[in-house]
Amino acid sequence: MRQSYEATPDVNLLAQFPQESSFDVAVIGAGPNGLITAAYLAKAGLKTVVIERRQEIGGGLATEETLFPGFYTNPHAIYHLMVDYMPLFQDFDLGVHGLTFIKPNIQTAAVFKDGSSLVLCQQIEDSKDSIALFSDKDARRFGHLMRQWQKIVDDVLAPGTYVPPMSPIDMIEALNRGESGQEALRLTEMSPMEIIEENFENDKLRMALLYMSTMWGLNPRDSGLGFLVPLLVTRNLNKAQCYGGSHKLAGSLSRAIHQAGGIILDNAEVVKIDVENNQAKRVILDDGRVINASAIISSLPPPQTFGKLIDRDLVPSELVQTAENWEWDQWSFFTVSLALKEAPRYISEDPWVNDALMTILGFETYNELATHFDAVLSGKISDSDEVGGHATTETRYDPTLPRIPGHEVAFLQSHVPLSTKINYEEVGANLRDRLISKWSEYAPNITKDSIVASSHESPLDIETRIKTMVGGSIKHGDYNPLQMGVFRPHDSVIAGRSPIDGLYLCGASSYPGGLIIGGPGYIAANTVAEDFEIDKWWKTPKYIEKYKEAYLEA
Repeated sequence: MRQSYEATPDVNLLAQFPQESSFDVAVIGAGPNGLITAAYLAKAGLKTVVIERRQEIGGGLATEETLFPGFYTNPHAIYHLMVDYMPLFQDFDLGVHGLTFIKPNIQTAAVFKDGSSLVLCQQIEDSKDSIALFSDKDARRFGHLMRQWQKIVDDVLAPGTYVPPMSPIDMIEALNRGESGQEALRLTEMSPMEIIEENFENDKLRMALLYMSTMWGLNPRDSGLGFLVPLLVTRNLNKAQCYGGSHKLAGSLSRAIHQAGGIILDNAEVVKIDVENNQAKRVILDDGRVINASAIISSLPPPQTFGKLIDRDLVPSELVQTAENWEWDQWSFFTVSLALKEAPRYISEDPWVNDALMTILGFETYNELATHFDAVLSGKISDSDEVGGHATTETRYDPTLPRIPGHEVAFLQSHVPLSTKINYEEVGANLRDRLISKWSEYAPNITKDSIVASSHESPLDIETRIKTMVGGSIKHGDYNPLQMGVFRPHDSVIAGRSPIDGLYLCGASSYPGGLIIGGPGYIAANTVAEDFEIDKWWKTPKYIEKYKEAYLEA
């Protein structure tokens, strides 16, 4: 047993975790998908344990005081994109645990040095009013396109997030059965830049929409994943912030697991998955404890699940190759966080900009943004004139974060190469200063006197906190055609079910991917429930049933 347990022994804990114990389900990793999977299966009556390496659960659902004493920040996930669709919120009443989301109308702004700005909102008419200051034609086109794209999201992309993927040929056949599916297929063959340029003429609007389309990992110039552009743009107009910090979602899920009789074991690292006769039997912890389980569910990416935890000779050759050739994200984030005496006030003539949940700054033109991404993709940090990103005043809609009355917390995030390409210990302080300087050009009230404290987090820091995010890879793996759909992580692992009996995957490296969307965890929970032949206590959401009837059951 760990020394901390021996120092203050807990009789119940020791009874539950002797040197060897047995469960129906053992989930490796208490990130969002691991917690979601465990919550469903524990409530279904399966004896469930979640094993987490860190002292804190939640993975990217982090809200911490470590950056500034007296100020809480969300150093990883703050924008929750799919709260309107995640089955989780239909199936669990997490509000009883204090979980609340805030979704302001003023979603995404872009500011420019000439004092002009774009304000893009939940309400399409508000967005059109802002765009019309630059182009009446683009404003009309925006209104039409957002309604079309929202229908594609509602009909195809959102429900498809929560059902297992099909082979490319089967998916093409299925999507061709409906108008929304046909348009999704057409967009797939286009790059984000081609989609934006096909629809809009104004340079500043193009810049803002390209940023929204690509900020979480799409290569602006690559085709093959263009269907994600409608999803990412419409979701960027419907982001939600978790009141009290993103960790509230992790905490609420943990309470749901405990209420259902499940257990979360933190400060416990899995070092081995034992496999016998192609059957996953047990996990071995770093302190020597053994947990037997009928189902072992890993939220770790392939290089760790198949490359480290299982003896190589026992892993199917195709998954050995996947582990060895796995491509991490094309870029990560460098985040500068500030504790301020007052919230940033931007140079925009539109006061709504100061209320935006996210503000894009530093890029004056569409080409500047494209040049920025080109530099990052080549493994470089942009020159000072090109550096920029997106900023959020976290306390604008969540005043609970600062513990010092009258102060604010804000961050600026910029795309940068992974830490495998840049030595951030050498360049981090300089990049922090450059970003603060750039930020102050657009928000002049950010001065030395107004800054109470500052901190920065590089891709190296991200990996230090969360080992599964190698090099700062926030999605556990690149979004490219060979690592998406049925190939995420491999077409021998469908719906979370691996070729090794009793071993399942549920993390962001599984279909459909990362960004706290809950798809991998939900799909894995359904698969395990089916394999255990237990009655599901949850109902499939109506919008998913409609999608299945229209596209999958013809």
